[in-house]
Amino acid sequence: MGQPPLEAEIEIAATPDEVWAAISNVAAMKKRSPELVVMRTFGKPKVGRRSVNINRRKGFAWPTTARITRWKPPTNDGGNGSFAFYVWPTDVEWSYDLEPSSTGTRVVERRTALPDPSLSVRLTAKWALGGADNHDTELLAGMNATLAALKVEVEQP
Repeated sequence: MGQPPLEAEIEIAATPDEVWAAISNVAAMKKRSPELVVMRTFGKPKVGRRSVNINRRKGFAWPTTARITRWKPPTNDGGNGSFAFYVWPTDVEWSYDLEPSSTGTRVVERRTALPDPSLSVRLTAKWALGGADNHDTELLAGMNATLAALKVEVEQP
């Protein structure tokens, strides 16, 4: 009953370091993501750091916890950057990968495949989110909206 991985990408007319400055500001993530209300990281973001998150869809809100699994600024890898976090209770990893492109920076947002979910996740998806397929459609639209907001934020003077 799992769900397939999701992926969205965008080109941003800025250097990888400029994009990283925005995307690594996890507190600002709520301004870009249609579903995220808050991502509260306990301490400076780095691999292993944990966060508590509140998500919402229409009138329904739910908590998740996350652990940062990748934190690699582009200056450490020839312009390629990567930020990823593992989310419980859904057991998926969300990631943002940056790579230099001819027009600036290519940013790819991914969600790994949703494994067979727990009973609580299945019930939440069915009764509060309109089903897993419907929610994945909304998540993909949200990923594109998040990347579009990131582009506007970084490209605005």
